Amino acid sequence: MKFFFSILAVTLCGLAINCQAGLRAGADVTDITPLAEQYPISTAGSMRAVFIEKNEARIHCRTIMLGNDDTLVSFTLVDSCLVPRSIADSAKRMASEKTGIPAANMTVAATHTHSAPAATPAFQSNPSVGYQIYLTEKIAESIAKAHSRLEPAEAGWAVGSDPTQVFNRRWFVNEPYENPFGVTTDKVRMNPGYNKGGGKVSKPAGPVDTDVPVLAIRSSKEDKKPIALLANYSLHYVGNPPRNSEGKSQFSGDYFAAFAEIMAEKVAQGRDDYVAVLSNGTSGDINNIDYSSPPPESRPAPGEQIKTVAQSVADAAYEAFETITYHDDLPVAVAGRELDLGVRKADKEGLKRAHEILGSPEQLINGNLSAREAIYARETLQLREYPDTVPVRLQSVRIGDLCINTTPCETFVEIGLELKKLSPFDTSFTIELANGYNGYLPTPQQHAWGGYETWRAKSSYLEVDASVKIIEAFKEMMAELHSK
Repeated sequence: MKFFFSILAVTLCGLAINCQAGLRAGADVTDITPLAEQYPISTAGSMRAVFIEKNEARIHCRTIMLGNDDTLVSFTLVDSCLVPRSIADSAKRMASEKTGIPAANMTVAATHTHSAPAATPAFQSNPSVGYQIYLTEKIAESIAKAHSRLEPAEAGWAVGSDPTQVFNRRWFVNEPYENPFGVTTDKVRMNPGYNKGGGKVSKPAGPVDTDVPVLAIRSSKEDKKPIALLANYSLHYVGNPPRNSEGKSQFSGDYFAAFAEIMAEKVAQGRDDYVAVLSNGTSGDINNIDYSSPPPESRPAPGEQIKTVAQSVADAAYEAFETITYHDDLPVAVAGRELDLGVRKADKEGLKRAHEILGSPEQLINGNLSAREAIYARETLQLREYPDTVPVRLQSVRIGDLCINTTPCETFVEIGLELKKLSPFDTSFTIELANGYNGYLPTPQQHAWGGYETWRAKSSYLEVDASVKIIEAFKEMMAELHSK
């Protein structure tokens, strides 16, 4: 029996539902490379500021819009390490004014490339205000362009797998080591080195997620022209991007951008109007290095590993893509929550220690604090100025029996795996670093084990039980969406 959906629009506790048949979709790629007058400009992704003075590569934001006459949703993935909520909210507000689509129906997420201009303060990297304004306008422009290209469409999804490119980067230690706060009780270490850190560590402190979910969209017209594809993979980033003609660092969309190019060629023979997007899954503790193995005989050339990973993930995505069954009558829904979560701050002794460290002679290298203890002392004092609680925006999007959750954090992989288990939908995945930035999101157990991702800083400041509250909120949101 075929069910014909009547229009149903409900707004209740942040929930918007629509079950009207007749999908439409549009997509866009917009260049977000800094303008000439914005150089030199700092990148993000390092504890020290690194400036780019000359660039020959381009970076982009990519938008996919899907829905029907009453409910349209959009996903914009930005070649950026971190996109703060101020930029995401402003861009969505501007796009909403241009399109009439509620800002709550839009997702703006960073891919987490470490080779893009800083968009928000991170350790010693500070953004250019001019670039922040420019980036905001470009994101809004991309959403508006995707809206202008809406056409009758159909969509479907499938899940591939690539276990070859993901490794948990946190390892249990066999001997004590001192963290930046003078504490030697951490039980876990990030990136310990090859051969298990020379025997200093024993085993990974968490799992991996090998899934490569794929949402594919094509025209519902007779030609079935491919329109766009949204994939997801839980790998932090790759790094070591191509250099410019002078052998210096330049901007790069990392393996996320390389994946987009490869999939465009696979699906649409490189057609300019086809948009493939790779979003970052729950990868706060995941990288592309197998520390249980001996080190490679030689380091890959700049850009080589990015291509290798992108090709591997694209092959897995395409294998899933070829199995997809398409539908043009899917229910579309959006749910949102905003949680007020606590901020971890130093006590009096911690503040005193930070003042003492920064008050002693400190060697600067290219204007950066060089000692790790001094860097974290500075972070300690900066966090003192944060409010006691911060708003954390969560979002769930339903497209048929597919659910896409979004978090504004560098989310640990076991959280994403837990959300998949709790989901009442056949297929679910999570896009991290979406609609703002609230640092790492470890579980309480991972907090107890310690390690870089738990060290108090602008990169990790939410309360220890934040993940428990976030998982519970998503459980409620998914249940609401599934019941409508």
